[in-house]
This record gives sequence, structure tokens and C-alpha cells, in this order.
Amino acid sequence: MNTKAKGNRLEHKAIKLLESVGYQCMRSAASLGPFDILAMNRLGMRCIQVKANAWPRPEERETLEAAGKNLPSNALIECWRWNDRAREPLIKQLDEFV
Repeated sequence: MNTKAKGNRLEHKAIKLLESVGYQCMRSAASLGPFDILAMNRLGMRCIQVKANAWPRPEERETLEAAGKNLPSNALIECWRWNDRAREPLIKQLDEFV
């Protein structure tokens, strides 16, 4: 399986879900930044890392945490895990990982 295509598909699936509830989304196409998706509405911002079948490894979480230090106070850092054949993602905020 082409993992890049799978990640791409899951990111678009997440964007569609976010836009359906009123968020405006931007996708980091090449995933060169720490977040795959930035979703904003008038209440705040969600910085999202999308994963397939696994949560981010500890070193990935450290990178996300470091990137979050310069974000506004109303920004949330989230990890979205899409398991195979799931209709909805499992969502955790970064501070839920211990």
C-alpha cells in the first residue's frame, strides 16, 4: 500500500469532517511542518497531526509540543488517529499523552 496516498486520503477526510462543522482548513501538502492540518473558526484554532492506525511516537509528540510553544493561547494541538475502515477518527489532545 502506498502510505503517502493513504495519509493524503485521511487528511482530506479529516478536512471534510472539519469543514462540515464550520472550520476553515489549510493543509500542509508535503507535511514539512509539524502539523498536517490547521483548522480555524472564530473561536480558535486546531493544529492537527493525522495518523493511520497508531498514535505519534514520543519524538513526534516532542516536536508537536515544541511547535505549540509559539501558538496563541486558544490553539489546540490534536492527534487524529484513523483506524482502518473507521468512519470517525479517535482524537486526543497532545496533553492527554502520558
